[in-house]
Amino acid sequence: MKTRAFTHFLLSAFLVLLTGCQPESTPLATESPLATEESATATPAQSEEPAMQISADINLDPALAQDADSAMISQYLYEGLVRLDESGAPQPALAESWVISDDQLDYIFTLRSIAVFSDGTPITPDVIVDNFNRWFDPQHPLHGNGDFTAWERTFLGFHGEKDASDRAKSTVDGIQKVDVNTVLIHLNRPMPDLLTGLADPAFAILNPTALASAGYGARDSVIISSGPYIVSAWTDNGLTLAPNPSYWGNKPTEDLNFIWR
Repeated sequence: MKTRAFTHFLLSAFLVLLTGCQPESTPLATESPLATEESATATPAQSEEPAMQISADINLDPALAQDADSAMISQYLYEGLVRLDESGAPQPALAESWVISDDQLDYIFTLRSIAVFSDGTPITPDVIVDNFNRWFDPQHPLHGNGDFTAWERTFLGFHGEKDASDRAKSTVDGIQKVDVNTVLIHLNRPMPDLLTGLADPAFAILNPTALASAGYGARDSVIISSGPYIVSAWTDNGLTLAPNPSYWGNKPTEDLNFIWR
C-alpha cells in the first residue's frame, strides 16, 4: 500500500476516475442532493421523556466499545463519513459526496470544508487517514492493544493478514489522501455494503491528538466531538450532553441527560 508503485497507481487511478468514472445512479452517488448546513438531519431525535438510564461503564471510544449504551452515546458525540437515514440508506455526513469507480474498488470521498471538531480542529483528509489506519493497521501508533472487533467483523481482517489461499483477509486494501479535501479508499475486492458499514458508530471520526492520550473514552479523558453534541458533565450520577456549537450541520437546542442504572 505504501510502496512507490502503489502511490503511482493511486494517482493514476484518481486521474482516470475524474475523467471516466460516473457517480452512481442511485441516491448514494454525487448526483444526489447533498446535505448542507441548513438541510442536514443527522442529529438524533430528542425526547421529552425522563432521563434515560444507561450503564455507568460506558466507553466513549466507539472503535473499542462493544456495548449498546456506549454505541448509542457515541452516535450523539461523533460522526463518520456517512450516516444512515430512516430507511437505512447511506447519506452524506462528514463526507459531502463520493464517487465509486466502475470496478467498485475505489471510493473517492470529498470532505466538508467547514467540518471541525468541537475544539475547533479542522477535520481534514489527514485526520480521516489516521482514523482508518488506526482501525486497519496493527502497526499504526494509535492502534494500541485494542482488538477493534467492529473492524474485523465488518472488513474481515487487518493490514498484512492473509487467508489460507494467501489472499488478503480484509476487503480494504488501504486509504490515501488525494488532495486538501479528498480521500480515496481502495478495496481488495468489491464490497457492495461498504457505505453501510462505514455508517457504524465504531467508524466515527475522532481527533487523533485526543486519541494519542492514554485511556481516551474514559471519564477522566477529554472527549472531543465530531458530531452534534459534546460531553458537558460526567458525574457520579450520570452524563449530560450539550449542543456542540462547532458542529457543521443543524445544531440541537436542548441538553440530553442520562442517569446511571
